[in-house]
Amino acid sequence: MGKKKDGEKKTTYVYILDQEFAWRPAILDDQKGDKAFCTVPQYADEQSMISDGGRSAKKGEEVVIDLKQYPHKVLPLQNVDSNGNLIEFPDMVKLPYLHEAGILYNLKARHKNGKPYTRTGDIIIAVNPFQWFTDLYTEQKRTYYSNKLVWESNEKDPRDSLDPHVYEVSALSYKGLAFGLQDQSILVSGESGAGKTETVKIAMNHMASVQRGYIKMDPFGHMEEGSNTLDPVVERVVESNPLLEAFGNASTRRNDNSSRFGKYLQLQFDNKNASAVGMISISNSNCKLAGSKCDVYLLEKNRVITHDPKERTYHIFYQLLAASDGDKAGYWDKLKGKKAEDFKYVMKSPLEKIEKMTDLQHYEHTVKTLALVGVSGDKLRTLFRAIAAVIQAGNLTFGAKGGDKDKSEITSTKEAADMAELLGVKTDDVALAFTERTMKTKTETYKVPLSESNAKEACDAFAKEVYGKVFLWVVKQINAATRAEDNYKDGTQTDFGIVGLLDIFGFESFVRNRFDQLCINYANEKLQQKFTEDVFRAVQLEYEAEGIALAEIKYDDNTDVLDLIEGRTGLLAMLNEECIRPKGSDMDFVQKALAQNKNSPCLIVNKTDRKSFGIHHYAGKVMYDSVGFVSSNQDLLPTDLEELMHKADNEIVNKKVEEDTPEPSGGGGGRRGGPPKRQKSNLVGATVWGKYKTQLASLMSNLRKTNSRYIRCVKPNMAKKPVLMEHVATVEQLRCAGVVAAVTLARSAFPNRLDNSAVRFRYSSMWDKSAYPSEKTQSMSHEEALKCDANAILLCALREHTYTNKEGELKQAFVVGKTKSFFRAGALEFLESNRATGLDGQACTIQKYARGFLTRKLLRDMVKGRAEAEKAAREAKLKAEREALEKAAREKAERDAKRKEERKQYEDKIKELKRKMEEAEEERMQKLEELKAKKAAAEKVIEELREQTGEEARKALMEPKKLAAQQNKKLAEQTKLIDFLKKENKKIRKDNDKVKSKYDVVKANNEKLINANERTGDDFEDLNESTAKVHSKNEELTSTLEKAKKDNKRLKDECMKKQDEYMGQAETRLEYQKTMARILNMIQDKSKDPQLVEDTVCVALECESEAKSIMAALEAETGEGL
Repeated sequence: MGKKKDGEKKTTYVYILDQEFAWRPAILDDQKGDKAFCTVPQYADEQSMISDGGRSAKKGEEVVIDLKQYPHKVLPLQNVDSNGNLIEFPDMVKLPYLHEAGILYNLKARHKNGKPYTRTGDIIIAVNPFQWFTDLYTEQKRTYYSNKLVWESNEKDPRDSLDPHVYEVSALSYKGLAFGLQDQSILVSGESGAGKTETVKIAMNHMASVQRGYIKMDPFGHMEEGSNTLDPVVERVVESNPLLEAFGNASTRRNDNSSRFGKYLQLQFDNKNASAVGMISISNSNCKLAGSKCDVYLLEKNRVITHDPKERTYHIFYQLLAASDGDKAGYWDKLKGKKAEDFKYVMKSPLEKIEKMTDLQHYEHTVKTLALVGVSGDKLRTLFRAIAAVIQAGNLTFGAKGGDKDKSEITSTKEAADMAELLGVKTDDVALAFTERTMKTKTETYKVPLSESNAKEACDAFAKEVYGKVFLWVVKQINAATRAEDNYKDGTQTDFGIVGLLDIFGFESFVRNRFDQLCINYANEKLQQKFTEDVFRAVQLEYEAEGIALAEIKYDDNTDVLDLIEGRTGLLAMLNEECIRPKGSDMDFVQKALAQNKNSPCLIVNKTDRKSFGIHHYAGKVMYDSVGFVSSNQDLLPTDLEELMHKADNEIVNKKVEEDTPEPSGGGGGRRGGPPKRQKSNLVGATVWGKYKTQLASLMSNLRKTNSRYIRCVKPNMAKKPVLMEHVATVEQLRCAGVVAAVTLARSAFPNRLDNSAVRFRYSSMWDKSAYPSEKTQSMSHEEALKCDANAILLCALREHTYTNKEGELKQAFVVGKTKSFFRAGALEFLESNRATGLDGQACTIQKYARGFLTRKLLRDMVKGRAEAEKAAREAKLKAEREALEKAAREKAERDAKRKEERKQYEDKIKELKRKMEEAEEERMQKLEELKAKKAAAEKVIEELREQTGEEARKALMEPKKLAAQQNKKLAEQTKLIDFLKKENKKIRKDNDKVKSKYDVVKANNEKLINANERTGDDFEDLNESTAKVHSKNEELTSTLEKAKKDNKRLKDECMKKQDEYMGQAETRLEYQKTMARILNMIQDKSKDPQLVEDTVCVALECESEAKSIMAALEAETGEGL
């Protein structure tokens, strides 16, 4: 894998595009024209895919790459060492090869190593680790970053000695405000589940910490006592954020605590003393947190009435219904005993805990925080009754009135009565407001009944409007409690420094994109415009610091996209026009927008769907479905529902709550007064997009007056698992967050850069000093000399890459700055792939000096130190021999002692074996005596059986013929049994003789073993082997005895069994004979056929003759036996 040609060429590690994994590591083997021949390591899975030169891969696959798919027809190089291992960079600006693939694999390596934060210049990329690293967020860590970045003096950039962290953004923002006296802003973006909300909380908490000033720490990192307390103003500011989460956050498939609104939180600081003094004391901060105010954008109202079964609506609903019955009854007595599943808008929660806390625990914290901002008692009851009215609306049901589908009525009368009770109105007012619509003309006013579906839509619209009022009311209460203008120094100060925290929805692109997605992406386009300006400014500063002409920078902004959306004939104007036009439709809006903007390069026409259109956003193409655009933009509530709200006795419901439009201001002072604004034409009514555009314009105006810092949050995988990173999803988020665009801008002219010292070290082998001499002089500084050397080296190495531009100017493939060298696309890749050229000459030079050194050293040894060396060698040899002899003697003594110990052990074992053999012999003799006794008993039984059988045989001879046959048969059987027993007895005797013989052999062997042991004491191994044989023989003898016992018992049982069988057969045969006699008598008496009688008699006689012959034979055998 990745073969080298005999050291002629260095291995080149690259990345290649892959549809499944975005970018894959590969090894460039060869390149011919527009084709590259690569070896692609085959890793086990996506997670194990790393830049390691393919060592952890199973195998490599040879592929051919079309270079036309890559910028400048060059494969992006890996940031690896000489062994192909990835070099991890905490600041990706320092990546030698800064491109999309390099960013991806650097982030992946840090994510895998438990480092969620990575720096890209002034941008922090926060990869959600899906686990909490306690050591990263301790009070000691917050203080450490504050001291290092704000309160301690540093000659160099203090970030160089610190790992990237959110704390550095918050600390530097505070420093910029306190020292630079310029308002700051922190822009946090990312998709749902990327960790934006948590990042904002971390930054805000650190801001509250850093404003306390310098805190001394002991050598062990511990702070002074009492340094961790917050004053009441700061506490209200810090606690206000979780309160917003309760009312504006919900659980989604992507995130358990997802913000469903955008917010711009402005932390207000009193830096009046700092501006007066002009500096800040390290020991005492003059810039103090005085308060905060929050602006909110685009609350997702649809989530009030519907949500995915695996998601949740807003947290506050579940918190209220999880409260104790006593609390619920205090708000509304009919909430007592109710659960989430009792309300259709809410339903049962799919989660038991959010951020390790139950809904009841969150409820208690929410009530406590509401009290902190002044919402308690009657205010709290009013708030929760308004929330109860929202969820109660979901339980109203409608049906056709009197069977007429064009009319409707509320079928859930009890629910309607409860709704009326909550609002403090009549039940009829509720019924009419939801089922009728008031229409007004110039001359008259009349009612129009609503259908069942329209009535339900009206009910849903009412619920969304009421919750929108609740949310804005809560925001106003928070602002009233935290605004510095009202609460700091009794409201006597109006000018404050600002550090803004923007937490807004990231760029969105779904299968079906609606009006909400267009609004969200419009906001992201505005923010991307500012982001591009800030990145350009950072690049401009870097180029100026390095002495490089700014004319080299070229980049594309998104002005054309913004013109398409908010221009005079753009989408916003066309949509607003369609909203005020009678019978305006979504299709007409699309067709007018396409016609008016047909020349826009950013507009995409969908030829298969007239209600669809697309936009080339900075993050990619997005297709929009215009269904519902007009109705979503109108933001009109029917008069009947407005009147119902006005009649309500709940002050949140009956009052009109407007969204705060942030005023453009420089210092964030919230100055009051000013000249009256010119009234707008009322030809165009207020629309959602119009209000949103005004909010965004004000927001962007405020942001442009601040020094902005960026945190880009990334969700590494959709499964929300630690360590895992999905390449495609991560790359898409990097593009949507503008990180890739920032890289493209930052390196538009010179995508790669190296320190001048690294250039001289790496590429000096390609330098022909005679043809391209360096211009350095003795009087130059070290940096100036490095610059001259680097320029000469690159002029020589890249002489073939010089080109002429369109203006006829000669352009080099590089520019050498004061400390760094900048390379155009493809130049650094060329240097890396060819820097091995010329190394053979340098190798010869090294060999020359090495061989000379070795030869001179040898000569010195021969002339001066040969004798001493030989003497030292002899002494060393004698010493080694002496040590060897001592070691041998020591080892011999150890062996003798060990052998003596072993001999003693063997003697003990032999004594033990003798004892066991004697015990075995005693046991064997005892068992042999028992066997002899059993044998005698068996012989006695056999003798008694023989005598009994003979007596019975004699008696049988004296009986009549009928009994004789029976007795003779029985005698024959018994005789056979006796013979069988005789034979078995002989076998037992033979076995006994064998046992005796084996015992004699064993006994003889034992005697030989004992004698041998007495004669010889050294041959322990032979003795042990003989003992083992004796033991084996003894075991064999014991086994034979046991087998003989079992055989004897078995034979005895078989004898008894056979005897029983023979007796049964004899009785059976006797019965046969009796039966034959009866048959013969019956035939003789009753048969009239003389021939039959004769044949029968012959058969009977033959049987009798046969029986006699058998009887005679038995008698003969019995006589012999007796």
